[in-house]
Amino acid sequence: MQLERSIALLFGIGVLMTSRAARAAELTCPSSATLEALVSCIRGQMPGGDSGVFVAPSAAQMDAWRSAVRAMLRGTCSAALPPALSPFMQRRILRDGESGRRYCALLEIADRNGDRIVDRGVGTFIVDAAAERELSHQAAHPLADVGTELEAVTLFKETRSRSFLMAGAHRDASFAASNCQSASTSSDVAHDVANVFHASQLELASHYGSTPWWTIQWHGMAAGTCASVDVHLSHGVDAAPTDADRILALRRNLLVYRPAWRVGVPGSQLCSRNATTNVQGRFLNGVPAGRVCGSAAGRASGRFVHIEQDPGFRDPDSWIAAVMDTWP
Repeated sequence: MQLERSIALLFGIGVLMTSRAARAAELTCPSSATLEALVSCIRGQMPGGDSGVFVAPSAAQMDAWRSAVRAMLRGTCSAALPPALSPFMQRRILRDGESGRRYCALLEIADRNGDRIVDRGVGTFIVDAAAERELSHQAAHPLADVGTELEAVTLFKETRSRSFLMAGAHRDASFAASNCQSASTSSDVAHDVANVFHASQLELASHYGSTPWWTIQWHGMAAGTCASVDVHLSHGVDAAPTDADRILALRRNLLVYRPAWRVGVPGSQLCSRNATTNVQGRFLNGVPAGRVCGSAAGRASGRFVHIEQDPGFRDPDSWIAAVMDTWP
C-alpha cells in the first residue's frame, strides 16, 4: 500500500510538472490572427508595474538581438535564432487576417514558473518586408501609456511602415533605479540603454545609414498634463521647429482631419514635454551612443518624432491619413 501511494504521489508530481511545462509552452499567442491581436496578447502577458519582473539582457544577448533584428530588416525570418536568444524568444511569420500581408515577428515566450507572465520582459520587434514607408512605429511604455501599443501597431500596419518596436514590460516593472538616468527605473526603456529596445534603435540606425528613415514614438500623458494642448509633437530637443520640419507638416496634416484638436510643438510655450531626456531621441539627434545617458542633444536631426497624447486622442484612425500625407 505504501509503495502504491508513493507511485501515485510521484505520478501526481509528474503530471503537475508536465502541466506546468505545457502552460509554459503556451505563451506564443498562437490564436492571434491579426497584428493587433498579437500585440494585445503580448501585452497581457508582460510584466506589470511594481512586479519586480524585469531582467536586463547581457551584452551577448543584446548582440544576439541586434543580429536577429538585422536579419529581419534584410528580409530573413526563417533562420534559427542565435543561441543567446533561442531559450526564451521566438521568431515567426504571421499573416494578418485583415490585410492578408505577411510579417516577421520576434517575441518573448518563456514562462518557466507557469504564471502566464513572461520571465524577462524583453520586448517585441515586427517587420514588414514589403513596406512602403521607412518608418519605425514604437511603443516605449506599453501598459503605462494606455493604448499606445495598439495605436502604434495599427499605424505600423495601416501606413505600410517598415517596423514596429514595443518594450517588453511596464516602465516601472523593475524595483531597481536606472544606471543611466536615476530618476527612472531600469525597465524604463526610454531612459535606459541596457535593454533590447535601445539596442534595436542602434541596429535600425546602422541598417539605414544615410538613407532617409524616421522613428515615431507614441506616448501618452495624463489629461491634466499640458492642459492647453491635446497632443504635443517634438523631436527630442527644446527648440522651435523650422518651417520645413516634419512635425510641422504632421501638425498641418493632422489638423486637416481633426481641426478641433489642439496640437502643440516646441517653442509654443504650451507644453514642455519635448523628450529631451529620451535616450533614443538623443542618439538619433547625434549624441554619441556612449553619452546618451547624460548629454542632451544640441540640435534635431529630424529622424526622431516624439508624440505625447491625452487619453482621448490615441485612436489610430485619427492619425493614419495624416501620417501617410506627411510621409507619402
